[in-house]
Amino acid sequence: MYKLKDFKEKYIEETVELSLKEYSEEREKTDELPHNDYREKLYKLLKNMPDNNLGAVLFDNDKIKGYIKSYGPIDNFFGNSNGVFVPLHGHGVVKDNREYLYSLLYQHAAKKWYEKKLYSQAITLYRNNLDSIKSFFQNGFGLRCVDAISNIDNFKIKNKKSEKYEYKELSYKDLDKIEPLKNKLINHLGKSPTFLIYEKFSLKKLVEQSKKRKSRYFAISDNKRVLGYLEIKDTGENFTTVDEKTINICGAYLLSAYRGNGLLENLLSYMFDKLAKEGFERCGVDFESFNPTAFRFWLKYFKPYTYSLTRRVDEKN
Repeated sequence: MYKLKDFKEKYIEETVELSLKEYSEEREKTDELPHNDYREKLYKLLKNMPDNNLGAVLFDNDKIKGYIKSYGPIDNFFGNSNGVFVPLHGHGVVKDNREYLYSLLYQHAAKKWYEKKLYSQAITLYRNNLDSIKSFFQNGFGLRCVDAISNIDNFKIKNKKSEKYEYKELSYKDLDKIEPLKNKLINHLGKSPTFLIYEKFSLKKLVEQSKKRKSRYFAISDNKRVLGYLEIKDTGENFTTVDEKTINICGAYLLSAYRGNGLLENLLSYMFDKLAKEGFERCGVDFESFNPTAFRFWLKYFKPYTYSLTRRVDEKN
């Protein structure tokens, strides 16, 4: 007989084991992921999550079978509604009967979320955990974001580099050359079918953000201007990206007139050559699944390992 209880700190050790097992399952299908023991990291992450009484733990004969815990309330989450986000470390369920057990957990947690008017809901799941994905699809969620990964050493591009283009890493004093491309990317994301609205960058804002994120920029240029860039930083969107041998792409853009000629692939190859010499072994990237340009490009060279799903519930009542 299943019982649901509120998430408490005393349950963390057992719930961490569930999270580790799901990570191990994904790593069997996605060998590019770090082969690290994340037990201590997951314990700290769960312990430091807010005690917001929005989570749940599922029991069967006093044995924990699953859990869900979220960040929130989050103001204006994906629009004008408040909401919650369940990160990759914020859930885990035993393998047996997983689809049904995830639905039980969501039903219990969603009742709390709805009562607190948290109508915009999101969760990150492992891409190869088909039972959990099916459970949330059946509960009204749809795909929004993807995390993907690639081994740097295995990344080979056959395009020939033309002498008319230069590839190099830029310093922060060169960010004035990146600013126009950043704003072109914002314009692109605001159009159909993505409809993501972001505030445009000033040079001051770009410098401040870059320093805060400790971003690095790699660019391709001709003799007149920068045509495209890749932005990387140490961490990505989930706990698996916190790894000394992993780097993460957090921005990319190439002028539309230069697409389809392998230039961004060449820039990736140039960047990976340099990163490999620095000791990096893998690179992650995250992108919106409903951005067709990004979806087509990144999945040519990176293997997806998480799907982030979202739901906007009806608030008429």
